[in-house]
Amino acid sequence: MQDYNTFHVMEDEVLFIDNLRSAKELPSMRMSYNSIVYCKTGRVVVEMGGNHQVNVAPGQLLLIPTGKMVEPLLISTDAETTALLISDRVLKSVLGNQINIWNKAMYMREIYVVEGNDWIGGMQQYTRSVFKIEKMPLLSREIMVSFLRTMLLMVCEELLRHEGMTLENDSSSIHDKEIFNQFLQLLSNQEQKRQRVAFYADLLHISPKYLSSVSKKVSGKNPMRWITESTMQDCYSLLKETDMSIKEISNKLGFPNSSFFSQYFREQASVTPLEYRMEHKRVVR
Repeated sequence: MQDYNTFHVMEDEVLFIDNLRSAKELPSMRMSYNSIVYCKTGRVVVEMGGNHQVNVAPGQLLLIPTGKMVEPLLISTDAETTALLISDRVLKSVLGNQINIWNKAMYMREIYVVEGNDWIGGMQQYTRSVFKIEKMPLLSREIMVSFLRTMLLMVCEELLRHEGMTLENDSSSIHDKEIFNQFLQLLSNQEQKRQRVAFYADLLHISPKYLSSVSKKVSGKNPMRWITESTMQDCYSLLKETDMSIKEISNKLGFPNSSFFSQYFREQASVTPLEYRMEHKRVVR
């Protein structure tokens, strides 16, 4: 990370990267932080989740949730970009109940780009100033938390402008949203994600029926759909970024055998794992 002029604060739960231009040399990565990337000039193109290309223009923010597989496809030579990385714990602590706006946008609506607004450029400049202070004042943590909350709430305000992001007519309770958010976090952290709904329900100390009800109410999708989509991200990543055999990938992801894995993958992606690998395999130079 030091190659990208990285500043670590709040016990490494918040990072600020001052220059992402070299990120085009990076392979795909599964994000362990929630990331807010600001594109001041130039053009940035990334692939999200193995199958969703996202273009970022000057003045826009690219938003990336934890657990999302990201592959940088293009960072133009004239690009000036910075990134703020925030752990799940800090994001949840700072946003409070408004974390539901972030989760709904990232996981349900898949809104990854916020259109340019006057405040974004000013906030980016202020971010650089705050994180590059060599000796923070005595109230550094309080200053950081206040700054992060202001910025994140303004991001949430922009997210609410998107179609389908209204908070009105939301029948799910705060408790329901909390359970659903915990389910998403468990799913993100699980190495072998393809498990029965009961597996995740047990970890949450609730019944599978209740988890299904909450997931449907909060997100409009049942938990098995979320499990499948998250599993497929892992499939895409391993096929593109490793030289593991189909059998090895099948074993790593917890499938009973490679034939079952191939059938599962084809049902979801409409191509076989080998066909996907041949089309998308990243060539390392």
